[in-house]
Amino acid sequence: MKKISIALAAISMLSLGACTTQEGAVSGGVLGAAVGGVATNSVLGAVVGAGVGALAGAVLVDHANNGWCTYRYHGRLYRDRCRA
Repeated sequence: MKKISIALAAISMLSLGACTTQEGAVSGGVLGAAVGGVATNSVLGAVVGAGVGALAGAVLVDHANNGWCTYRYHGRLYRDRCRA
């Protein structure tokens, strides 16, 4: 249980680096599969980790950004509405 909690925390933090919900789901799914596979040493653990990570990544990014994206252009930070 301790490994799963640490894995979910890692997925959550790394997924917040994404801008759109789709990016959060993809990064969460990939990271969840990697962490789930390593933690359980099985393919089933990787599959479950990918599903949980994708869901967590999509929900966290959607909630954290509220439709706003931050990007860097010529050394300055800008915030704008995310485009689909």
